[in-house]
Amino acid sequence: MIPLPFLIRSLLGSWFICAVCLHAAAQGQAAAASPMPATAYKLISVKVIGTKRFTSAEVASASGLPVNTVAHEDDFRKAARQLGESGAFSNIAFTFSYSSAGTRLEFQVTDADKFVPARFTDFVWFTDEELLRKVHERVPLFNGELPASGRLTDQVSDVLQALLVENSIPGHVEYLRKADKSDHLQAIEYNVAGVSIRIRQVEFPGAGAAELSALRTAGERLTDREYSREFMNSFIERALLPIYRERGYLKAACPTAQPKVVKSSDLHSVDNPQAAFVDVIFPVTPGIQYKLTGMEWSGNKEFPNSTLQPLIHANPGQPANTVQLEDDLKSVRELYGSRGYILASVKVEAQFNDVAATVALHLTIDEGSVYRMGELEFRGIDNGLTARLRAAWKIRPGDVYDATYLKQFLPQARKLLPANLDWEVDPHVTAITRDKTVDVDLQYTAKAPQ
Repeated sequence: MIPLPFLIRSLLGSWFICAVCLHAAAQGQAAAASPMPATAYKLISVKVIGTKRFTSAEVASASGLPVNTVAHEDDFRKAARQLGESGAFSNIAFTFSYSSAGTRLEFQVTDADKFVPARFTDFVWFTDEELLRKVHERVPLFNGELPASGRLTDQVSDVLQALLVENSIPGHVEYLRKADKSDHLQAIEYNVAGVSIRIRQVEFPGAGAAELSALRTAGERLTDREYSREFMNSFIERALLPIYRERGYLKAACPTAQPKVVKSSDLHSVDNPQAAFVDVIFPVTPGIQYKLTGMEWSGNKEFPNSTLQPLIHANPGQPANTVQLEDDLKSVRELYGSRGYILASVKVEAQFNDVAATVALHLTIDEGSVYRMGELEFRGIDNGLTARLRAAWKIRPGDVYDATYLKQFLPQARKLLPANLDWEVDPHVTAITRDKTVDVDLQYTAKAPQ
């Protein structure tokens, strides 16, 4: 048996192939004297070590060299290069050995540092589970996540496009590399372009009769709207779940909306052949309806409980309405802001008693520091107007800053501006943490009346 090790490494983004041949001349002479039988080139084993993400079978399939393939030295180089170009691995090495029984191949790999989720935003003709399975069958290195670079992203796109064609679905696949505010890659989102997906109707299985009317009213805004998963998720968080939370169902849940494609025979008419229609199902699990037993405050030094509690519209013995509570806490934060505590926050902790179907709320206030008035700037107006507005501003440098004062000042300031122009103001309020001051910058723009 003659071992022939090969090594492929990534260096500055390029792949280099280094072959280490022991006693090459002697091996050539030996091979010439005794040629290897044809069976020696049939892969009887493909082993992969070093990866924590993939199985040996997945890597072998992705390389194009599964067991029982007849392969030679150039095929191993090509396979290693193919694995490297996928982006799934940062380093790849391989060794192989011949024998009369066949060839044993071993890949030594290091997984790429960063993988991100793949998301299917509007493939309404398939479930996510179906897409994951179908894509994995053709792209073995895809298990729901993708490397930050490499060809694997395009390979998944190609398979998704093939699925559309095979199922006579119009449109073409596009993808977007989704980044956060710091430009760090967070996900890769695939969508179908060139086809309009519209909502025919919505359903709320699991909803009780008391909530169904409100849900249907909220769902009316979705009818005939363009479908998108992002919009459906927003509807769940901003419209659907609040209906339950204001009625005391604090653990109500609704997983991702389930679109169901409507067959053309179920539609009265289709004006656009490139349009698809879906019924969207929102499976609701209401859970327990909790009643409020009481509330406790802590951390508040500037204001006593007797000042804060009247701002909260909640009565013990009634369903716990956390939607109303969130609005009430805005009033609490506004009160603190009027005293210079512009970064004051309130943390709500709920203590549930599922047996009694009750909940007690603990409200912890972090008052933070008192901020004082810093710089005041007026932009977009002449010196005369600036002087008049500055004189009207009542908070002087060094005074405790009142976060509610700006709402009072802007209507008063408008009366001091020339009435023959339409004025717009863009306020910028900046808290300077280092100095515990607040800078206010008011940008004015004047337009001729329409």
